[in-house]
Amino acid sequence: MKHLTNLARQIAARGTKHVFGIPGSGPSLHLLNELEQLGVRFHLTHFEGSAALMAGAFGKLSHQSGVAVSIKGPGLTNMLPGLAACCLDAFPVVSISEAYLPGTPPESCHKRIAHDKLLAGIAKAQADLSDTGPDFESLCQRAESEVPGVVHLNIAASPADGTISRSSPQETFAKGTDLERVITLIQKSSTPVVIAGTLAVRQNWCDYLNRLTLPVFSTAAAKGVVNESLPQAAGVFTAVGGPLAPETAIMPQADLVVSLGLRHNEVLAVRPFDCPAVHIDPLGEDQSFGFKFGSTVGGTPSRLDPLFESLAQKAWGLDLIETAVEKLNARMFESSFLPAQVFAGIARHYKREARLVLDTGNFCTIGEHAWQVSRPDLYLAAGQGRYMGVGIPLGVGAALYDPRIPTIVFTGDGGIGMFISEMKLAAQHNLPLLIVLLSDGFLGTIRAASLTKGYSQQPTAIDRPSWLKTMEGLGIGGQRIHNSDELTAALEGWNRNGPLYLEVPFEADEYQRMTDGIR
Repeated sequence: MKHLTNLARQIAARGTKHVFGIPGSGPSLHLLNELEQLGVRFHLTHFEGSAALMAGAFGKLSHQSGVAVSIKGPGLTNMLPGLAACCLDAFPVVSISEAYLPGTPPESCHKRIAHDKLLAGIAKAQADLSDTGPDFESLCQRAESEVPGVVHLNIAASPADGTISRSSPQETFAKGTDLERVITLIQKSSTPVVIAGTLAVRQNWCDYLNRLTLPVFSTAAAKGVVNESLPQAAGVFTAVGGPLAPETAIMPQADLVVSLGLRHNEVLAVRPFDCPAVHIDPLGEDQSFGFKFGSTVGGTPSRLDPLFESLAQKAWGLDLIETAVEKLNARMFESSFLPAQVFAGIARHYKREARLVLDTGNFCTIGEHAWQVSRPDLYLAAGQGRYMGVGIPLGVGAALYDPRIPTIVFTGDGGIGMFISEMKLAAQHNLPLLIVLLSDGFLGTIRAASLTKGYSQQPTAIDRPSWLKTMEGLGIGGQRIHNSDELTAALEGWNRNGPLYLEVPFEADEYQRMTDGIR
């Protein structure tokens, strides 16, 4: 199987150190054996979807494609939820699955499923491994290109005949408006605001934003693109902020919105701004439907120094941010012990030098505001897809990627159970991973809709929401936390030589009200 040996060499040569998945007994097993000889470590997961998410965590944090492996048909089908999350949140991943060669007769295709149709709405490109390409480097470059996402490679016991590739249309760089026109608009403005999407993270515009003296928002997925402890950090922009959200106080004062890759899938609602808006994005407005930008700078996102210099000359709004944040904090911390206190207590204990991983639930609204992130690699979440349940595999992947700092996963009643078996990997590798269950005994966000509509709450109720015994069975110590003192004691007692589970129960109605006025 020379073609698989060559693939393994290409994977190792690119610097890949970890691969995730569940192999079959055919070409995937051969590939993993070759990778092991080359020093690439394989992590056997309990579910193929977990493998994709762990690979996605590596891709997001390293900006290089993670790698996940599965068998044909059912195995790839199981991987789809993880690949879909990576697609929605722009995590670069190359998924590799066993497959039948094109042209294999139907009677020889046990458990065959059409991979191309399964992946049609998820993968940026699909290919069959052959002696003439595409090579692994090309697949990774496609996965990492704007917008990052999933590229799939089918492997068989023999190489495919010639180059066989099925691909979604290649992203093209839009020309957009002349940069000078946008700079002129910035220079003429008095109260501009910046909204940064994940493009700003991938282009490493953090240093530019950290030097500004005007309001800088980020989308939830781009938290940390501006150091959130700085006075210009205005918080998360969702477009649905309540009266206490900083965006509600600051955006009406703006006379110009400067978008750094703000895209329609990174916010919870899309509508035109109440003032002129300009857009910086190599893809033009193809990914930003509904905002109605007046001017767009497309092309290669380089040589933007004059634009950032124009923004650096503006100074306003820092007092508005301070006042808005004070009001928001007064609301979040008015109760004695709710998720805000948990977020703040853990962030304070680690001096915010811990990686925050947010699953999806009501607590996300609080976490996005209460935990200040200093740089984007210290934050990981399904900020675009809001994909419930991904917290644990993302956290395991992040802790494997960088075990030097603690990784803190916050999850809820709805998300914790989906991938909980992967905590065995955390125990196996003694990862510095803290799992915090914020529990009200319901699917909290869905319960809110039930309450509003007068529906039965029974479909949103969680039976026996505790997972302490399950964690104990997986070899992980756990505690139930009822107040800040117990939280502090648990953190002080954790030596980070292995995972810890904390379960924090809250009264359901009080938990439900914690986001009132915020979203």
